[in-house]
Amino acid sequence: MPIAIDWVDQCKETARSIVVETPAGRLLLTVCGDVIINMDWVVDSNSPMSSDNQWQNLFDAYWHDRDKPIAVKLLMQGTPYRRRVWAELCRIPFGETRSYAALAKNLASSPRAVGNACRDNPYAPIIPCHRVVSASGLGGYCGATGGALLDIKIKLLRFEAEHCR
Repeated sequence: MPIAIDWVDQCKETARSIVVETPAGRLLLTVCGDVIINMDWVVDSNSPMSSDNQWQNLFDAYWHDRDKPIAVKLLMQGTPYRRRVWAELCRIPFGETRSYAALAKNLASSPRAVGNACRDNPYAPIIPCHRVVSASGLGGYCGATGGALLDIKIKLLRFEAEHCR
């Protein structure tokens, strides 16, 4: 599923929160018009949240129609270094993983710095930090090394492995 990211410098509309269902769980989007400004996994809430068919349809296509290019607008965030790491994450093919060390080598950096940039990724799973693993196992996900967020990483990796052509 090719993703075309259009980086936007600013957004002047009022932000709103929308939840979309994914194969790995509920994903809370903060959007400003047609620009996504943040994404967070919903791991501990049973309360109803606002949904939106346009956004749900986009994410359904992202998960289930790998041949259809998906275009998203994301608010530019992070330092130049973090943006370099996030760009490298986007080069990891669907269904594959890379180690923190391998990415660090490509970026002439350190595995810890790559891990920190992964932790600070505001656009998981669009910027696929779940595809980065440690030399000794899964590593962390969204700053967590266990619990519900690591379970989401496992679900994402399993989904991709099952749907990889």
